Amino acid sequence: MYNQPQKKTARTAALRHAVEVLTEKREIGAIVSQSYVRQVRDDLAKRTGHDKYAAEKCDDQAIQAWQNFWLGKVGTRTAGDLVVAYLAGPEPMNDFDELVALGVHPHSIYAFESENKTFNEALASAKASHYPLIKIIKMPMDRYLQAVPMMFDIIYFDACGPLPSTSQATLRTVANIFRYQRLNPLGVLITNFAKPDIGDVGQLHAYSDIVSAYLYPKGMLESGNPEWNMTDGAVAHGMIPKGLPEDESFFHKVKADFSNFYGQYITRQLFDLASFIVPMARLSASGLWPHFFTKSPVELAPHAAALKSFDETLEFGGGDYIVDADMNTVGWTLASLNKHKDENYLAPDVSSFKLIDTWRRELGGLPNIPVDDVVHAYLLLRNEGGGQWLKPAMKELVAGYAYMQNMYMFCDVPTSELALFPVLAQYAMPYHYNAEQTRRYTYVAEGRSTEMFLDVIPFDTCRYLYDWLPSTELVQTSFDTEAHQLVYRFALDGLMKHTIRYNNEYVFGGHVMGVNDDGYSERLLSVRRKIG
Repeated sequence: MYNQPQKKTARTAALRHAVEVLTEKREIGAIVSQSYVRQVRDDLAKRTGHDKYAAEKCDDQAIQAWQNFWLGKVGTRTAGDLVVAYLAGPEPMNDFDELVALGVHPHSIYAFESENKTFNEALASAKASHYPLIKIIKMPMDRYLQAVPMMFDIIYFDACGPLPSTSQATLRTVANIFRYQRLNPLGVLITNFAKPDIGDVGQLHAYSDIVSAYLYPKGMLESGNPEWNMTDGAVAHGMIPKGLPEDESFFHKVKADFSNFYGQYITRQLFDLASFIVPMARLSASGLWPHFFTKSPVELAPHAAALKSFDETLEFGGGDYIVDADMNTVGWTLASLNKHKDENYLAPDVSSFKLIDTWRRELGGLPNIPVDDVVHAYLLLRNEGGGQWLKPAMKELVAGYAYMQNMYMFCDVPTSELALFPVLAQYAMPYHYNAEQTRRYTYVAEGRSTEMFLDVIPFDTCRYLYDWLPSTELVQTSFDTEAHQLVYRFALDGLMKHTIRYNNEYVFGGHVMGVNDDGYSERLLSVRRKIG
């Protein structure tokens, strides 16, 4: 039953791509390639004036030092070096045989199953197979990830249920992968989520509430065009979040084309969890937050209230979440999915809150972290400059350093955003997604009626970027050291090319090369492929 043609095709494509991108294609699996900094420097050197002058300051010695550093962080792998985790199900040998055929060592493969009946079926299947030595661990995957300090190159979470789920903790499992850093610094997460039963009016409404609230503030969505899979988001199209007339309501648009938008939601939720939500939540729970800030996220909450305010008496009609929704997308969504009476926000149905509360609770993994407070606090610090809430070293760096006067100007004007998220990232350890190497599939298995959504996403902690910076107190000195600053800026440009259309929470204004420059266009998701 787990080896239907469509399922097998999807599994083969997903696992093959994951292995390839971590082995022979490892350099393009990384967000920033080893040659990228030199490429930027050499292309700037071909220009005249300011760009050429800056390029001359980035000498070969600094570039070689970074390339050596990159190699130490990214390293090399053969298929036999990879360690893989997946959900066993009753037929664990299907995935196992696929992985072994791809060159993964059989003793580096871990299968998980917690349900008694299915576990016994998996054991029987393994014992009767050609290789009865497989590891089948009788434990929920997310509990294992929380308890055991084991890291994997590939984690294949074939959830079978929807994202999120009130009964299967699908979102919590993914959050735990990133919270406990169970993917290697360059790793691949494969997820497989089911389309919810939208024949049930209540489920359709609840999932449409979440999906529409999640995607509404995003500046860019997918067009579905294989040549250019990008289109302006709902705000740019003049749509309202929810209401009448229906043809102007994004909520009703999502309901009418649910599969399309649900598939987009899954990918964007995974992107945000790994690179922003979970790392910031973990930073706040680790006890390191006071190292940077004078107030906790809970203490900053009253100050953040103005960000999400609708007030027609204010200039532009409200706070930063309203004025710049695409710059504060996660905050906008968290605020809009609360119980409230403000007609300008999405107003979820009362019946939707069981699902919404599950979604909100699972965002940070286990044990629970109040993600709302953390996200709103970070966006407050970012939007307001945070001067009064910064510890001395951060205040000097973020609020006291003259970026425009002291740093080189390229495509973007240098601002304090070159320091805030990157310095926090040294401790928060985000996993950034490789948009260009992400692969996605949808299929309905033979004999089934449920549509499945399979995502294969390479994630990279980009330590060759963040660890290139010294400790907080010395970052300003590194910015004043021309070659060091330029290597950092050129590498950061590579990350920005993957995030420019999908996340604005990190660094807005980190581009050295414009997206219209030859060889430097934004990296876009390819269209989700339909199998069958």
